[in-house]
Amino acid sequence: MKRDNMDYGTLRVATPDGQIREHPVTVPSVVIGRADGNQVVIDHVSVSRRHALLVIESGRITIEDLGSGTGTFVGTQRIPANTPNIVESGQTMKFGEVEARFTSAEAVAPGAVAAIAVDDTDQTIGVSLLSPSQPVAAGSPTTATVNVQNRGNVVDELTIRIVDLPESWVRVSRPTLSLVPGARDEITVVIQPPKDSASAAGEYPFSVAVTSKARGREVRALGKVTILGFEGFRITLEPTRGQRDFVVSATNDGNVAMNLTLSGTDEAREFGYTFGMQQFDLAPGEVKRIPLAVRPTRQNKTGPETYRPFRIEARHTGGHAVAMADGSLILKPPMQPYKWPAIIALFVVLLAAVGLVLYLLSQNDDDEEQPDPEATQTQEEGDATAEPEETPEPGATATPPASLEVGGNGVIVNSAPIPDTSNCLAVRENPGTDGNVEGRLCTGEKVAIEGGPRNADGFKWWEIEAANGLAGWSAEASADGTTPFIVPAP
Repeated sequence: MKRDNMDYGTLRVATPDGQIREHPVTVPSVVIGRADGNQVVIDHVSVSRRHALLVIESGRITIEDLGSGTGTFVGTQRIPANTPNIVESGQTMKFGEVEARFTSAEAVAPGAVAAIAVDDTDQTIGVSLLSPSQPVAAGSPTTATVNVQNRGNVVDELTIRIVDLPESWVRVSRPTLSLVPGARDEITVVIQPPKDSASAAGEYPFSVAVTSKARGREVRALGKVTILGFEGFRITLEPTRGQRDFVVSATNDGNVAMNLTLSGTDEAREFGYTFGMQQFDLAPGEVKRIPLAVRPTRQNKTGPETYRPFRIEARHTGGHAVAMADGSLILKPPMQPYKWPAIIALFVVLLAAVGLVLYLLSQNDDDEEQPDPEATQTQEEGDATAEPEETPEPGATATPPASLEVGGNGVIVNSAPIPDTSNCLAVRENPGTDGNVEGRLCTGEKVAIEGGPRNADGFKWWEIEAANGLAGWSAEASADGTTPFIVPAP
């Protein structure tokens, strides 16, 4: 029997940008396509001008691809062209990249979860919920369908809301609607979890709550949506340029837990890498800071200050994803070119001092070999009236202070650069073993005492400044006090 101008149902169409449109089907056969004149017009680039034919006959739904370029799908299967294919109740269809679902006007789709509220006067509200048929990727939209029916005998205004899901994830096509007695309607709910770590992968139960204004009753139907997992992580290096100590920050931007492994590499393979934690787990949204020490396996004793690049990699265990961060290691040989003039000048001064000593010694020898007769006579005459020798005044000879003090000077000891300067005394940014190392001073270098002392981590720390401008805090001696590192200087 022909059913012209009847309500066969609704074709709900969802485009990739998240827009939802409902097309009422009033004839048993409709052509779907992009061109004007089709019974259902879908304006999307992936839809052909005449894409597919939908036929409703004896309660059975068939779809036929009309030779489209992007294909027609039932569920996840692409159907052959020009061949009718049955669409089971609740199955989705796709025309190119556009998803569609047909809902009959005569019955709630099988598989929907229904709830009915009945009061003492037998006035009722019927509610059913059809959850998303497929898991959704974070950042992409999916839809649920709410069917409501006024089974009472008065016009009722209904309010629809989704509970148990974050409000920012959900958009209800019509939050309120008015139904006459016996009427039913369908509301589309768009669910779009954001693509960030807050949308953890897994199943999320939710419910739709429909409230009757006429009866003051609320009816709920249960549903669920499943969010697919995605991976995303990054690392940063602090500082990007340093002498040894760095910090690697790892961030999990995905919605699944990850296990990461850190490694370091440089083109010449001349550095060693020591991580505070080389393999670790990261929960979604978690950030971890891992200490890193980069040291050269060998270092030149002479030459200019140089910057050598290196790279830190974080690899997802069991996967192919890699995150990278680049840095530079500052190499400062102990015998740098700018120090040569001072070294040469010191060598010349030493030679001059040695020459002067030798000259004075030779003069003394000459005086002893040729005594002066007049001096001898004067000495003999003076023996009778010899006066006691004068005691040298205090302070005539410079002596170092007994201990370090602010405003005084010190000299570095027990810090020989063997095999390299990594054995020399560390000068840190702050007093304490966790302070960043600003540089190192080796045995014989003089420093000015600028501040202190401060006790931290079992050491006594002094604020010092070297002749080359290096300034910071250094320990006076070893923790047990048996090995001094800075001693008073004149």
